[in-house]
Parts: sequence; structure tokens; C-alpha cells
Amino acid sequence: MGVKACAARAQLACARIGAVHSVVFAGFSAESLSGRILDSRPRVVLTASAVKRGAKPISLKARVG
Repeated sequence: MGVKACAARAQLACARIGAVHSVVFAGFSAESLSGRILDSRPRVVLTASAVKRGAKPISLKARVG
């Protein structure tokens, strides 16, 4: 989700309802993200559509989905 207020709200919402959650750095390669996500066997994955690193947009949904 990048460093945004919505990321903090999502983390706080998970904590409030008692959901186990894990924050994964989006700078990892697609393979690394896939491995980390699949190893945890989540029911839900929250992500932003895209983030901007410098002038370059990076599609997070394409990496996660």
C-alpha cells in the first residue's frame, strides 16, 4: 500500500478486529512476494493498485494477483 494513511488504517483495522496480519514490503521481487504470501496461506490480501517510486509507477495488484 505504500507509505500512506490507508496502510496505517488497514493495519489498525486488522488489529481492532483481532485479525492476524503481516505487513510485506512491496519492494521485493514478484517471486519473493508470491512465496511469502503463499507460505502464510491468507484468506484476504489487502493492497493498493499502484505506487510511485520516483517517476516510475509500479503496479502492485499485478505483482500480488
